[in-house]
Amino acid sequence: MSDAPEKTLLSQGKSTRFLFTFLITFATAKMLGIAFTKIFTNVLTKEDMGQYTIIISATALIMSYAALGFPSSLNRYAIWYKTRKDIDKLRNFVFTGFISFLIVEILIILGLLIFYFVTGKPPSFLDLNKFILLLLLIAVILIAQFFSTICFTIATSLQNSRYYAIIVIMRVLLQIPFGILFVVVFNFGVFGLIASLAVSEFVVASYSGFKIIKDVGIGKFSFTELKNMAKFSLPLYINGLLWNTFDLGILLYVEKVATTSTVGLQTIALYRYGALTVVNLITIAGTLFTRVYRPVVYKHFDNKNFEKIEELTRNISKLFSVIFFPIAALLLAFSPWLIQFFTHSEYLGAITVVPILLVALYLQYLQSLVTYGHTLYFKQYWSLIVGSLCLGASILVAYYTIPINGLLGLSLAFLTRRITYLIGFFIVSQKYFKVNYKIKEILHILSLFIFSAGIGVIMYFFVFDFLDLWNITVSFSISTIIFVGSTFLTKLVTREDSNFIKDLFRNYLKGVFPNRIGN
Repeated sequence: MSDAPEKTLLSQGKSTRFLFTFLITFATAKMLGIAFTKIFTNVLTKEDMGQYTIIISATALIMSYAALGFPSSLNRYAIWYKTRKDIDKLRNFVFTGFISFLIVEILIILGLLIFYFVTGKPPSFLDLNKFILLLLLIAVILIAQFFSTICFTIATSLQNSRYYAIIVIMRVLLQIPFGILFVVVFNFGVFGLIASLAVSEFVVASYSGFKIIKDVGIGKFSFTELKNMAKFSLPLYINGLLWNTFDLGILLYVEKVATTSTVGLQTIALYRYGALTVVNLITIAGTLFTRVYRPVVYKHFDNKNFEKIEELTRNISKLFSVIFFPIAALLLAFSPWLIQFFTHSEYLGAITVVPILLVALYLQYLQSLVTYGHTLYFKQYWSLIVGSLCLGASILVAYYTIPINGLLGLSLAFLTRRITYLIGFFIVSQKYFKVNYKIKEILHILSLFIFSAGIGVIMYFFVFDFLDLWNITVSFSISTIIFVGSTFLTKLVTREDSNFIKDLFRNYLKGVFPNRIGN
Protein backbone atom coordinates (compact mmCIF):
# COMPACT_ATOMS: atom_id res chain seq x y z
CA MET A 1 0.00 0.00 0.00
CA SER A 2 1.30 3.40 -0.94
CA ASP A 3 2.32 5.68 1.93
CA ALA A 4 1.95 8.95 -0.02
CA PRO A 5 -0.74 10.77 1.99
CA GLU A 6 -2.00 12.84 -0.93
CA LYS A 7 -2.37 9.90 -3.30
CA THR A 8 -4.07 7.18 -1.27
CA LEU A 9 -7.75 6.55 -0.81
CA LEU A 10 -7.26 5.97 2.91
CA SER A 11 -5.53 9.29 3.59
CA GLN A 12 -7.34 11.40 6.19
CA GLY A 13 -8.40 14.56 4.35
CA LYS A 14 -8.48 18.13 5.57
CA SER A 15 -11.91 19.51 6.40
CA THR A 16 -11.29 22.88 4.72
CA ARG A 17 -10.35 21.29 1.44
CA PHE A 18 -13.19 18.78 1.64
CA LEU A 19 -15.80 21.47 2.31
CA PHE A 20 -14.90 23.51 -0.75
CA THR A 21 -14.40 20.42 -2.89
CA PHE A 22 -17.81 19.24 -1.77
CA LEU A 23 -19.42 22.54 -2.79
CA ILE A 24 -17.74 22.67 -6.18
CA THR A 25 -18.35 18.98 -6.88
CA PHE A 26 -21.97 19.03 -5.77
CA ALA A 27 -22.73 22.15 -7.85
CA THR A 28 -20.93 20.73 -10.89
CA ALA A 29 -22.79 17.44 -10.61
CA LYS A 30 -26.10 19.32 -10.43
CA MET A 31 -25.26 21.32 -13.55
CA LEU A 32 -24.26 18.19 -15.43
CA GLY A 33 -27.50 16.55 -14.29
CA ILE A 34 -29.44 19.51 -15.68
CA ALA A 35 -27.54 19.21 -18.98
CA PHE A 36 -28.50 15.51 -19.10
CA THR A 37 -32.16 16.40 -18.50
CA LYS A 38 -32.12 19.15 -21.13
CA ILE A 39 -30.62 16.92 -23.82
CA PHE A 40 -32.71 13.80 -23.37
CA THR A 41 -36.09 15.37 -22.57
CA ASN A 42 -35.76 17.07 -25.96
CA VAL A 43 -34.69 13.87 -27.72
CA LEU A 44 -37.05 11.37 -26.11
CA THR A 45 -40.77 11.60 -25.42
CA LYS A 46 -42.26 12.07 -21.96
CA GLU A 47 -43.42 8.47 -22.16
CA ASP A 48 -39.83 7.32 -22.75
CA MET A 49 -38.50 9.41 -19.87
CA GLY A 50 -41.23 8.01 -17.61
CA GLN A 51 -40.22 4.46 -18.55
CA TYR A 52 -36.56 5.31 -17.88
CA THR A 53 -37.51 6.64 -14.42
CA ILE A 54 -39.28 3.37 -13.57
CA ILE A 55 -36.33 1.24 -14.68
CA ILE A 56 -33.86 3.37 -12.71
CA SER A 57 -36.11 3.08 -9.63
CA ALA A 58 -36.22 -0.70 -10.11
CA THR A 59 -32.42 -0.79 -10.35
CA ALA A 60 -32.13 1.24 -7.14
CA LEU A 61 -34.50 -1.17 -5.42
CA ILE A 62 -32.46 -4.21 -6.46
CA MET A 63 -29.31 -2.41 -5.28
CA SER A 64 -30.85 -1.68 -1.88
CA TYR A 65 -31.88 -5.33 -1.45
CA ALA A 66 -28.50 -6.72 -2.49
CA ALA A 67 -26.35 -4.20 -0.56
CA LEU A 68 -27.58 -5.52 2.84
CA GLY A 69 -27.00 -2.09 4.39
CA PHE A 70 -23.29 -2.22 3.57
CA PRO A 71 -22.78 1.47 2.58
CA SER A 72 -24.14 2.83 5.88
CA SER A 73 -22.08 0.37 7.92
CA LEU A 74 -18.95 1.09 5.88
CA ASN A 75 -19.43 4.78 6.61
CA ARG A 76 -19.16 3.87 10.30
CA TYR A 77 -16.41 1.26 10.16
CA ALA A 78 -14.15 3.05 7.65
CA ILE A 79 -13.28 5.63 10.30
CA TRP A 80 -13.40 3.07 13.13
CA TYR A 81 -10.76 0.81 11.56
CA LYS A 82 -8.74 3.66 10.07
CA THR A 83 -8.30 5.50 13.38
CA ARG A 84 -7.25 2.21 15.00
CA LYS A 85 -4.86 1.50 12.10
CA ASP A 86 -6.53 -1.87 11.61
CA ILE A 87 -6.52 -1.91 7.82
CA ASP A 88 -6.71 -5.71 7.69
CA LYS A 89 -10.16 -5.62 9.26
CA LEU A 90 -11.25 -2.83 6.91
CA ARG A 91 -9.98 -4.91 3.99
CA ASN A 92 -11.96 -7.93 5.19
CA PHE A 93 -15.02 -5.78 5.83
CA VAL A 94 -14.99 -4.43 2.26
CA PHE A 95 -14.41 -7.88 0.75
CA THR A 96 -17.17 -9.45 2.87
CA GLY A 97 -19.60 -6.73 1.83
CA PHE A 98 -18.81 -7.23 -1.86
CA ILE A 99 -19.13 -11.04 -1.79
CA SER A 100 -22.43 -10.79 0.11
CA PHE A 101 -23.72 -8.26 -2.41
CA LEU A 102 -22.66 -10.42 -5.34
CA ILE A 103 -24.43 -13.50 -3.97
CA VAL A 104 -27.70 -11.67 -3.27
CA GLU A 105 -27.62 -9.84 -6.63
CA ILE A 106 -27.16 -13.12 -8.53
CA LEU A 107 -30.10 -14.64 -6.65
CA ILE A 108 -32.32 -11.63 -7.48
CA ILE A 109 -31.35 -11.65 -11.18
CA LEU A 110 -31.96 -15.41 -11.35
CA GLY A 111 -35.34 -14.90 -9.68
CA LEU A 112 -36.33 -12.31 -12.29
CA LEU A 113 -35.21 -14.63 -15.11
CA ILE A 114 -37.21 -17.54 -13.68
CA PHE A 115 -40.26 -15.27 -13.40
CA TYR A 116 -39.81 -14.31 -17.06
CA PHE A 117 -39.53 -17.88 -18.31
CA VAL A 118 -42.40 -19.18 -16.15
CA THR A 119 -44.91 -16.40 -16.94
CA GLY A 120 -43.72 -15.63 -20.46
CA LYS A 121 -43.50 -11.90 -19.73
CA PRO A 122 -41.15 -9.62 -17.78
CA PRO A 123 -42.08 -8.04 -14.43
CA SER A 124 -44.13 -4.88 -14.94
CA PHE A 125 -41.38 -2.60 -13.62
CA LEU A 126 -38.95 -3.96 -16.25
CA ASP A 127 -41.44 -4.20 -19.09
CA LEU A 128 -39.21 -3.30 -22.03
CA ASN A 129 -38.18 -5.03 -25.24
CA LYS A 130 -35.09 -7.26 -25.11
CA PHE A 131 -35.73 -8.10 -21.46
CA ILE A 132 -32.79 -10.52 -21.05
CA LEU A 133 -30.33 -7.98 -22.47
CA LEU A 134 -31.89 -5.30 -20.24
CA LEU A 135 -31.44 -7.53 -17.19
CA LEU A 136 -27.80 -8.13 -18.14
CA LEU A 137 -27.20 -4.37 -18.38
CA ILE A 138 -28.85 -3.86 -14.98
CA ALA A 139 -26.57 -6.53 -13.50
CA VAL A 140 -23.54 -4.66 -14.89
CA ILE A 141 -24.86 -1.36 -13.50
CA LEU A 142 -25.40 -2.87 -10.05
CA ILE A 143 -21.93 -4.41 -9.74
CA ALA A 144 -20.30 -1.28 -11.14
CA GLN A 145 -22.22 1.02 -8.80
CA PHE A 146 -21.31 -1.11 -5.82
CA PHE A 147 -17.59 -0.80 -6.60
CA SER A 148 -17.82 2.97 -6.96
CA THR A 149 -20.01 3.19 -3.84
CA ILE A 150 -17.28 1.50 -1.78
CA CYS A 151 -14.68 3.99 -3.03
CA PHE A 152 -17.05 6.95 -2.65
CA THR A 153 -18.09 5.98 0.90
CA ILE A 154 -14.51 5.57 2.12
CA ALA A 155 -13.52 8.89 0.54
CA THR A 156 -16.51 10.67 2.10
CA SER A 157 -15.98 9.15 5.56
CA LEU A 158 -12.31 10.09 5.61
CA GLN A 159 -12.92 13.56 4.10
CA ASN A 160 -10.75 12.61 1.10
CA SER A 161 -11.49 15.39 -1.38
CA ARG A 162 -9.73 13.97 -4.39
CA TYR A 163 -11.48 10.63 -4.69
CA TYR A 164 -14.83 12.00 -3.59
CA ALA A 165 -14.77 14.54 -6.44
CA ILE A 166 -13.44 12.19 -9.12
CA ILE A 167 -16.16 9.58 -8.60
CA VAL A 168 -19.07 12.02 -8.34
CA ILE A 169 -18.04 13.98 -11.44
CA MET A 170 -17.22 10.86 -13.47
CA ARG A 171 -20.61 9.34 -12.68
CA VAL A 172 -22.60 12.23 -14.14
CA LEU A 173 -20.13 13.38 -16.78
CA LEU A 174 -19.67 10.15 -18.71
CA GLN A 175 -23.34 9.29 -19.22
CA ILE A 176 -23.96 12.37 -21.38
CA PRO A 177 -21.62 11.50 -24.28
CA PHE A 178 -22.45 7.80 -24.09
CA GLY A 179 -26.15 8.69 -24.00
CA ILE A 180 -25.81 10.89 -27.08
CA LEU A 181 -24.01 8.04 -28.85
CA PHE A 182 -26.59 5.37 -28.03
CA VAL A 183 -29.76 7.48 -28.09
CA VAL A 184 -29.09 10.12 -30.75
CA VAL A 185 -26.57 8.46 -33.07
CA PHE A 186 -27.72 4.82 -32.83
CA ASN A 187 -31.36 5.71 -32.04
CA PHE A 188 -31.77 3.06 -29.33
CA GLY A 189 -34.35 5.09 -27.36
CA VAL A 190 -34.86 4.26 -23.67
CA PHE A 191 -32.69 1.19 -24.08
CA GLY A 192 -29.87 3.48 -25.20
CA LEU A 193 -30.07 5.45 -21.94
CA ILE A 194 -29.79 2.24 -19.92
CA ALA A 195 -26.83 1.14 -22.06
CA SER A 196 -25.11 4.51 -21.61
CA LEU A 197 -25.55 4.22 -17.84
CA ALA A 198 -24.06 0.72 -17.85
CA VAL A 199 -21.01 1.79 -19.88
CA SER A 200 -20.37 4.95 -17.83
CA GLU A 201 -20.76 3.09 -14.52
CA PHE A 202 -18.38 0.38 -15.77
CA VAL A 203 -15.70 3.02 -16.48
CA VAL A 204 -16.17 4.56 -13.00
CA ALA A 205 -16.11 1.11 -11.40
CA SER A 206 -12.87 0.23 -13.19
CA TYR A 207 -11.21 3.29 -11.71
CA SER A 208 -12.77 2.68 -8.27
CA GLY A 209 -11.80 -0.99 -8.27
CA PHE A 210 -8.21 -0.08 -9.11
CA LYS A 211 -8.05 2.36 -6.18
CA ILE A 212 -9.66 -0.11 -3.76
CA ILE A 213 -7.29 -2.95 -4.67
CA LYS A 214 -4.24 -0.65 -4.70
CA ASP A 215 -4.94 1.21 -1.44
CA VAL A 216 -7.12 -1.17 0.57
CA GLY A 217 -6.21 -4.53 -0.92
CA ILE A 218 -8.15 -7.76 -1.28
CA GLY A 219 -9.35 -9.24 1.99
CA LYS A 220 -10.97 -12.44 3.14
CA PHE A 221 -14.59 -13.28 3.74
CA SER A 222 -15.34 -12.92 7.45
CA PHE A 223 -18.55 -13.95 9.21
CA THR A 224 -17.50 -11.64 12.04
CA GLU A 225 -17.50 -8.64 9.71
CA LEU A 226 -20.80 -9.80 8.19
CA LYS A 227 -22.25 -9.89 11.71
CA ASN A 228 -20.89 -6.39 12.43
CA MET A 229 -22.42 -5.12 9.21
CA ALA A 230 -25.81 -6.65 9.98
CA LYS A 231 -25.83 -5.53 13.61
CA PHE A 232 -25.10 -1.92 12.72
CA SER A 233 -27.23 -1.58 9.58
CA LEU A 234 -30.24 -3.89 10.00
CA PRO A 235 -32.82 -1.25 11.08
CA LEU A 236 -31.57 1.21 8.47
CA TYR A 237 -31.47 -1.55 5.86
CA ILE A 238 -35.06 -2.66 6.44
CA ASN A 239 -36.26 0.95 6.49
CA GLY A 240 -34.43 1.59 3.21
CA LEU A 241 -36.02 -1.48 1.63
CA LEU A 242 -39.49 -0.33 2.65
CA TRP A 243 -39.03 3.15 1.17
CA ASN A 244 -37.31 2.01 -2.02
CA THR A 245 -40.11 -0.48 -2.56
CA PHE A 246 -42.61 2.32 -1.96
CA ASP A 247 -40.81 4.63 -4.42
CA LEU A 248 -41.06 2.05 -7.18
CA GLY A 249 -44.55 0.95 -6.20
CA ILE A 250 -45.97 4.45 -6.32
CA LEU A 251 -44.63 4.95 -9.86
CA LEU A 252 -46.21 1.68 -10.99
CA TYR A 253 -49.46 2.72 -9.28
CA VAL A 254 -49.49 5.99 -11.22
CA GLU A 255 -49.16 4.06 -14.47
CA LYS A 256 -51.80 1.52 -13.42
CA VAL A 257 -54.58 3.94 -12.39
CA ALA A 258 -54.03 6.46 -15.21
CA THR A 259 -56.51 6.48 -18.08
CA THR A 260 -53.80 4.93 -20.28
CA SER A 261 -50.26 3.69 -19.70
CA THR A 262 -48.98 6.56 -21.85
CA VAL A 263 -50.66 9.15 -19.61
CA GLY A 264 -49.20 7.47 -16.53
CA LEU A 265 -45.66 7.52 -17.93
CA GLN A 266 -46.07 11.16 -18.96
CA THR A 267 -47.18 12.03 -15.42
CA ILE A 268 -44.08 10.34 -13.99
CA ALA A 269 -41.87 12.28 -16.43
CA LEU A 270 -43.54 15.60 -15.48
CA TYR A 271 -42.91 14.88 -11.81
CA ARG A 272 -39.33 13.68 -12.16
CA TYR A 273 -37.94 15.88 -14.94
CA GLY A 274 -40.27 18.85 -14.70
CA ALA A 275 -40.99 19.65 -11.04
CA LEU A 276 -38.08 17.90 -9.31
CA THR A 277 -35.48 19.34 -11.67
CA VAL A 278 -36.42 22.84 -10.49
CA VAL A 279 -36.97 21.98 -6.83
CA ASN A 280 -33.71 20.05 -6.48
CA LEU A 281 -31.70 23.19 -7.27
CA ILE A 282 -32.14 24.14 -3.63
CA THR A 283 -30.40 20.97 -2.44
CA ILE A 284 -27.03 22.72 -2.80
CA ALA A 285 -27.95 25.13 0.02
CA GLY A 286 -29.71 22.48 2.09
CA THR A 287 -26.91 19.94 1.84
CA LEU A 288 -24.33 22.58 2.76
CA PHE A 289 -26.20 23.29 6.03
CA THR A 290 -26.35 19.63 7.00
CA ARG A 291 -22.76 18.99 5.93
CA VAL A 292 -21.40 21.81 8.08
CA TYR A 293 -23.78 21.48 11.01
CA ARG A 294 -23.93 17.79 11.93
CA PRO A 295 -20.18 17.17 12.54
CA VAL A 296 -20.09 20.18 14.89
CA VAL A 297 -23.02 18.72 16.88
CA TYR A 298 -21.18 15.43 17.36
CA LYS A 299 -18.01 17.22 18.36
CA HIS A 300 -19.86 19.18 21.08
CA PHE A 301 -21.61 16.00 22.22
CA ASP A 302 -18.32 14.15 22.66
CA ASN A 303 -17.02 17.13 24.65
CA LYS A 304 -20.27 17.21 26.69
CA ASN A 305 -21.06 20.79 25.60
CA PHE A 306 -24.80 20.13 25.78
CA GLU A 307 -25.84 23.78 26.17
CA LYS A 308 -23.78 24.64 23.09
CA ILE A 309 -25.63 21.99 21.06
CA GLU A 310 -28.99 23.40 22.14
CA GLU A 311 -28.03 26.96 21.21
CA LEU A 312 -26.54 25.75 17.93
CA THR A 313 -29.72 23.87 16.98
CA ARG A 314 -32.01 26.82 17.71
CA ASN A 315 -29.87 29.22 15.70
CA ILE A 316 -29.21 26.96 12.74
CA SER A 317 -32.88 26.00 12.31
CA LYS A 318 -33.88 29.67 12.40
CA LEU A 319 -31.25 30.79 9.92
CA PHE A 320 -31.92 27.84 7.61
CA SER A 321 -35.60 28.78 7.52
CA VAL A 322 -34.82 32.43 6.84
CA ILE A 323 -32.44 31.56 4.00
CA PHE A 324 -34.54 28.73 2.52
CA PHE A 325 -37.74 30.70 1.97
CA PRO A 326 -36.45 33.45 -0.35
CA ILE A 327 -34.51 30.90 -2.42
CA ALA A 328 -37.60 28.70 -2.66
CA ALA A 329 -39.82 31.67 -3.54
CA LEU A 330 -37.45 32.70 -6.34
CA LEU A 331 -37.38 29.14 -7.69
CA LEU A 332 -41.18 29.18 -7.72
CA ALA A 333 -41.23 32.64 -9.32
CA PHE A 334 -38.95 31.62 -12.16
CA SER A 335 -40.19 28.03 -12.45
CA PRO A 336 -41.93 28.65 -15.84
CA TRP A 337 -38.64 29.72 -17.38
CA LEU A 338 -36.50 27.22 -15.49
CA ILE A 339 -38.67 24.28 -16.60
CA GLN A 340 -38.50 25.38 -20.23
CA PHE A 341 -34.76 26.02 -19.94
CA PHE A 342 -34.04 22.63 -18.36
CA THR A 343 -36.52 20.68 -20.51
CA HIS A 344 -39.07 22.33 -22.85
CA SER A 345 -42.60 23.73 -22.86
CA GLU A 346 -44.27 20.27 -22.76
CA TYR A 347 -43.18 20.00 -19.12
CA LEU A 348 -44.83 23.26 -17.97
CA GLY A 349 -47.68 21.28 -16.42
CA ALA A 350 -45.28 20.44 -13.57
CA ILE A 351 -45.51 24.02 -12.24
CA THR A 352 -48.63 23.19 -10.24
CA VAL A 353 -46.78 20.91 -7.81
CA VAL A 354 -43.55 22.91 -7.42
CA PRO A 355 -44.83 24.74 -4.26
CA ILE A 356 -45.79 21.43 -2.61
CA LEU A 357 -42.40 19.89 -3.34
CA LEU A 358 -40.56 22.98 -2.08
CA VAL A 359 -42.40 22.74 1.25
CA ALA A 360 -41.62 19.00 1.39
CA LEU A 361 -37.94 19.63 0.74
CA TYR A 362 -37.85 22.29 3.45
CA LEU A 363 -39.30 19.82 5.96
CA GLN A 364 -36.79 17.18 4.86
CA TYR A 365 -33.79 19.41 5.58
CA LEU A 366 -35.33 20.82 8.74
CA GLN A 367 -35.74 17.27 10.03
CA SER A 368 -32.06 16.55 9.48
CA LEU A 369 -31.18 19.71 11.43
CA VAL A 370 -33.40 19.27 14.49
CA THR A 371 -33.86 15.49 14.90
CA TYR A 372 -30.53 13.99 15.87
CA GLY A 373 -31.04 13.01 19.54
CA HIS A 374 -31.40 9.29 18.88
CA THR A 375 -28.33 9.27 16.61
CA LEU A 376 -26.16 10.55 19.46
CA TYR A 377 -26.72 7.21 21.20
CA PHE A 378 -26.76 5.00 18.08
CA LYS A 379 -30.46 4.15 18.41
CA GLN A 380 -30.90 3.19 14.74
CA TYR A 381 -33.95 1.04 15.41
CA TRP A 382 -36.03 4.23 15.59
CA SER A 383 -35.44 4.66 11.85
CA LEU A 384 -37.39 1.47 11.26
CA ILE A 385 -40.18 2.27 13.74
CA VAL A 386 -40.79 5.84 12.58
CA GLY A 387 -40.20 4.93 8.94
CA SER A 388 -42.84 2.19 9.06
CA LEU A 389 -45.46 4.54 10.52
CA CYS A 390 -44.64 7.22 7.94
CA LEU A 391 -44.80 4.65 5.16
CA GLY A 392 -48.33 3.68 6.17
CA ALA A 393 -49.50 7.31 6.09
CA SER A 394 -47.85 7.90 2.71
CA ILE A 395 -49.45 4.79 1.20
CA LEU A 396 -52.92 5.92 2.33
CA VAL A 397 -52.46 9.40 0.83
CA ALA A 398 -51.08 7.96 -2.41
CA TYR A 399 -53.88 5.39 -2.68
CA TYR A 400 -56.66 7.98 -2.44
CA THR A 401 -55.10 10.98 -4.23
CA ILE A 402 -53.23 9.51 -7.21
CA PRO A 403 -56.35 8.14 -8.96
CA ILE A 404 -57.93 11.62 -8.72
CA ASN A 405 -54.87 13.55 -9.88
CA GLY A 406 -51.72 11.56 -10.57
CA LEU A 407 -49.24 14.42 -10.49
CA LEU A 408 -50.79 16.08 -7.44
CA GLY A 409 -51.13 12.71 -5.71
CA LEU A 410 -47.44 11.95 -6.20
CA SER A 411 -46.52 15.30 -4.66
CA LEU A 412 -48.91 14.94 -1.72
CA ALA A 413 -47.52 11.46 -0.96
CA PHE A 414 -44.01 12.94 -0.86
CA LEU A 415 -45.20 15.82 1.35
CA THR A 416 -46.92 13.37 3.72
CA ARG A 417 -43.70 11.43 4.00
CA ARG A 418 -41.73 14.54 4.98
CA ILE A 419 -44.38 15.82 7.45
CA THR A 420 -44.69 12.48 9.26
CA TYR A 421 -40.92 11.98 9.30
CA LEU A 422 -40.37 15.39 10.87
CA ILE A 423 -43.06 14.87 13.52
CA GLY A 424 -42.02 11.28 14.32
CA PHE A 425 -38.30 11.89 14.56
CA PHE A 426 -38.80 15.17 16.42
CA ILE A 427 -40.66 13.32 19.17
CA VAL A 428 -37.98 10.60 19.28
CA SER A 429 -35.10 13.09 19.20
CA GLN A 430 -36.55 15.16 22.05
CA LYS A 431 -36.80 11.97 24.12
CA TYR A 432 -33.01 11.49 23.96
CA PHE A 433 -31.84 15.10 23.75
CA LYS A 434 -34.34 17.81 24.61
CA VAL A 435 -33.96 21.18 22.91
CA ASN A 436 -36.04 24.08 24.25
CA TYR A 437 -37.07 26.06 21.18
CA LYS A 438 -38.11 29.72 21.26
CA ILE A 439 -41.81 29.57 20.41
CA LYS A 440 -42.04 33.31 19.74
CA GLU A 441 -39.24 33.09 17.21
CA ILE A 442 -40.88 30.17 15.44
CA LEU A 443 -44.20 32.05 15.25
CA HIS A 444 -42.34 35.11 14.00
CA ILE A 445 -40.84 33.19 11.07
CA LEU A 446 -44.12 31.43 10.35
CA SER A 447 -46.13 34.66 10.32
CA LEU A 448 -43.66 36.36 7.95
CA PHE A 449 -43.75 33.32 5.69
CA ILE A 450 -47.57 33.22 5.56
CA PHE A 451 -47.82 36.98 5.06
CA SER A 452 -45.25 37.09 2.23
CA ALA A 453 -46.55 33.98 0.48
CA GLY A 454 -50.12 35.25 0.86
CA ILE A 455 -49.23 38.50 -0.91
CA GLY A 456 -47.80 36.49 -3.80
CA VAL A 457 -50.88 34.27 -4.04
CA ILE A 458 -53.27 37.25 -3.96
CA MET A 459 -51.32 39.08 -6.66
CA TYR A 460 -51.09 35.98 -8.83
CA PHE A 461 -54.78 35.03 -8.71
CA PHE A 462 -56.59 38.35 -8.18
CA VAL A 463 -54.35 41.14 -9.45
CA PHE A 464 -52.80 39.63 -12.56
CA ASP A 465 -54.03 37.26 -15.22
CA PHE A 466 -52.69 34.03 -13.73
CA LEU A 467 -52.61 32.31 -17.12
CA ASP A 468 -49.70 34.53 -18.11
CA LEU A 469 -46.42 32.86 -17.15
CA TRP A 470 -44.81 36.23 -16.43
CA ASN A 471 -47.26 36.84 -13.60
CA ILE A 472 -46.03 34.00 -11.40
CA THR A 473 -42.55 35.48 -11.81
CA VAL A 474 -43.64 38.97 -10.81
CA SER A 475 -45.95 37.86 -7.98
CA PHE A 476 -43.53 35.64 -6.12
CA SER A 477 -40.51 37.83 -6.78
CA ILE A 478 -42.43 40.49 -4.85
CA SER A 479 -43.09 37.90 -2.12
CA THR A 480 -39.36 37.27 -1.87
CA ILE A 481 -38.59 40.97 -1.53
CA ILE A 482 -41.26 41.39 1.14
CA PHE A 483 -39.97 38.44 3.18
CA VAL A 484 -36.31 39.48 3.02
CA GLY A 485 -37.19 43.08 3.90
CA SER A 486 -39.41 41.96 6.77
CA THR A 487 -36.68 39.82 8.35
CA PHE A 488 -34.45 42.87 8.67
CA LEU A 489 -37.19 45.35 9.61
CA THR A 490 -38.43 43.10 12.41
CA LYS A 491 -34.84 42.24 13.42
CA LEU A 492 -35.38 38.54 12.85
CA VAL A 493 -31.84 38.47 11.45
CA THR A 494 -29.24 40.32 13.52
CA ARG A 495 -25.50 40.95 13.47
CA GLU A 496 -25.13 38.15 16.03
CA ASP A 497 -26.69 35.74 13.53
CA SER A 498 -24.13 36.66 10.91
CA ASN A 499 -21.34 36.16 13.45
CA PHE A 500 -22.88 32.82 14.38
CA ILE A 501 -22.68 31.60 10.77
CA LYS A 502 -19.03 32.68 10.58
CA ASP A 503 -18.26 30.86 13.84
CA LEU A 504 -20.06 27.75 12.62
CA PHE A 505 -17.94 27.56 9.47
CA ARG A 506 -14.79 28.41 11.40
CA ASN A 507 -15.56 25.61 13.85
CA TYR A 508 -16.08 23.18 10.99
CA LEU A 509 -12.91 24.24 9.21
CA LYS A 510 -10.73 23.57 12.24
CA GLY A 511 -10.83 19.95 11.20
CA VAL A 512 -11.89 18.59 14.60
CA PHE A 513 -14.21 15.68 13.82
CA PRO A 514 -15.49 13.09 16.26
CA ASN A 515 -15.13 9.40 15.56
CA ARG A 516 -18.85 9.03 16.16
CA ILE A 517 -20.85 8.96 12.95
CA GLY A 518 -24.61 9.58 12.98
CA ASN A 519 -27.10 8.11 10.55
